[in-house]
Amino acid sequence: MIQLFHPLLTLIATASDSLLANYVLYLKNENRILRDRAPGEIHTKPHESAQLLKYGKPLGKAINELITIITPGTFHHWVREEKRSREKKTIGRQERVPCCEN
Repeated sequence: MIQLFHPLLTLIATASDSLLANYVLYLKNENRILRDRAPGEIHTKPHESAQLLKYGKPLGKAINELITIITPGTFHHWVREEKRSREKKTIGRQERVPCCEN
Protein backbone atom coordinates (compact mmCIF):
# COMPACT_ATOMS: atom_id res chain seq x y z
CA MET A 1 0.00 0.00 0.00
CA ILE A 2 2.89 2.36 0.80
CA GLN A 3 4.27 1.70 -2.69
CA LEU A 4 1.04 3.11 -4.13
CA PHE A 5 1.25 6.39 -2.20
CA HIS A 6 4.97 7.10 -2.66
CA PRO A 7 4.71 8.17 -6.34
CA LEU A 8 1.62 10.25 -5.53
CA LEU A 9 3.38 12.02 -2.66
CA THR A 10 6.44 12.69 -4.84
CA LEU A 11 4.20 14.17 -7.53
CA ILE A 12 2.37 16.39 -5.04
CA ALA A 13 5.59 17.53 -3.35
CA THR A 14 7.01 18.85 -6.63
CA ALA A 15 3.84 20.50 -7.93
CA SER A 16 2.96 24.19 -8.10
CA ASP A 17 -0.03 25.70 -6.28
CA SER A 18 -2.28 25.76 -9.35
CA LEU A 19 -1.33 22.20 -10.16
CA LEU A 20 -2.07 21.16 -6.57
CA ALA A 21 -5.50 22.77 -6.87
CA ASN A 22 -6.12 20.71 -9.99
CA TYR A 23 -5.01 17.54 -8.16
CA VAL A 24 -7.45 18.27 -5.36
CA LEU A 25 -10.30 18.86 -7.83
CA TYR A 26 -9.52 15.63 -9.64
CA LEU A 27 -9.33 13.58 -6.44
CA LYS A 28 -12.51 15.19 -5.12
CA ASN A 29 -14.38 14.29 -8.30
CA GLU A 30 -12.93 10.78 -8.28
CA ASN A 31 -14.14 10.34 -4.69
CA ARG A 32 -17.56 11.67 -5.66
CA ILE A 33 -17.85 9.06 -8.44
CA LEU A 34 -16.87 6.27 -6.03
CA ARG A 35 -19.27 7.61 -3.41
CA ASP A 36 -22.14 7.64 -5.92
CA ARG A 37 -21.46 3.98 -6.73
CA ALA A 38 -21.55 2.91 -3.08
CA PRO A 39 -25.13 2.18 -2.03
CA GLY A 40 -26.37 3.62 1.25
CA GLU A 41 -24.29 5.16 3.98
CA ILE A 42 -20.57 4.73 4.41
CA HIS A 43 -19.65 3.88 7.99
CA THR A 44 -16.09 4.66 8.95
CA LYS A 45 -14.11 2.57 11.40
CA PRO A 46 -12.53 4.28 14.42
CA HIS A 47 -9.03 4.27 12.89
CA GLU A 48 -10.44 5.75 9.66
CA SER A 49 -12.22 8.50 11.59
CA ALA A 50 -8.98 9.24 13.44
CA GLN A 51 -7.12 9.56 10.13
CA LEU A 52 -9.75 11.91 8.72
CA LEU A 53 -9.52 14.03 11.87
CA LYS A 54 -5.72 14.06 11.80
CA TYR A 55 -5.54 15.36 8.24
CA GLY A 56 -8.78 17.37 8.23
CA LYS A 57 -8.41 19.51 11.36
CA PRO A 58 -5.39 21.48 10.08
CA LEU A 59 -7.48 22.56 7.06
CA GLY A 60 -9.92 24.50 9.24
CA LYS A 61 -13.17 25.52 7.57
CA ALA A 62 -11.78 24.59 4.14
CA ILE A 63 -12.51 20.97 5.06
CA ASN A 64 -16.20 21.69 4.37
CA GLU A 65 -15.38 22.05 0.68
CA LEU A 66 -13.28 18.89 0.51
CA ILE A 67 -15.33 16.34 2.44
CA THR A 68 -16.87 13.69 0.21
CA ILE A 69 -17.44 10.45 2.16
CA ILE A 70 -18.90 12.03 5.30
CA THR A 71 -20.89 15.20 5.90
CA PRO A 72 -19.28 18.34 7.33
CA GLY A 73 -21.63 17.98 10.31
CA THR A 74 -20.30 14.51 11.06
CA PHE A 75 -16.70 15.74 10.83
CA HIS A 76 -17.36 18.65 13.21
CA HIS A 77 -19.19 16.28 15.57
CA TRP A 78 -16.04 14.10 15.68
CA VAL A 79 -13.93 17.19 16.44
CA ARG A 80 -16.21 18.15 19.35
CA GLU A 81 -16.28 14.56 20.60
CA GLU A 82 -12.48 14.35 20.52
CA LYS A 83 -12.19 17.63 22.41
CA ARG A 84 -14.66 16.46 25.08
CA SER A 85 -12.82 13.18 25.57
CA ARG A 86 -9.53 15.05 26.04
CA GLU A 87 -11.16 17.38 28.60
CA LYS A 88 -12.64 14.44 30.51
CA LYS A 89 -9.24 12.77 30.72
CA THR A 90 -7.61 15.88 32.20
CA ILE A 91 -10.51 16.70 34.54
CA GLY A 92 -10.82 13.13 35.79
CA ARG A 93 -7.23 12.97 36.96
CA GLN A 94 -6.94 14.78 40.24
CA GLU A 95 -3.70 14.90 42.13
CA ARG A 96 -3.65 12.86 45.32
CA VAL A 97 -2.73 14.80 48.42
CA PRO A 98 -1.18 12.67 51.16
CA CYS A 99 -3.05 12.81 54.42
CA CYS A 100 -1.33 14.13 57.54
CA GLU A 101 -0.35 11.51 60.11
CA ASN A 102 -1.53 12.03 63.68
